[in-house]
Amino acid sequence: MIKKYFIKGSLVLLTAIVVMSSISCNSIARAAAKYWTNRQIREFVGKCEDKSSILLGTERAKKYCDCAVDVVAEKYKNYDDIKNISVMEVLKVANNCK
Repeated sequence: MIKKYFIKGSLVLLTAIVVMSSISCNSIARAAAKYWTNRQIREFVGKCEDKSSILLGTERAKKYCDCAVDVVAEKYKNYDDIKNISVMEVLKVANNCK
């Protein structure tokens, strides 16, 4: 049952990333470093790039995830908080990323 939700969530994430790929992110200043450890940043970006590169390609996924990590960290300063929210919530927060 958990696997079913994971697969469904991954598909929703990939679909949303494609839709959001035309929106730009205004600040890629590694704001996440103010709140998260380097390990947490690498974990978030790595998972983001793994999932989004399928539809966006490697370069676009890297740009998107570099933006998303900063935007998400600004809202969820405690890294553990993002583990308790839905993929859709993360996408809403990062909706200005390209």
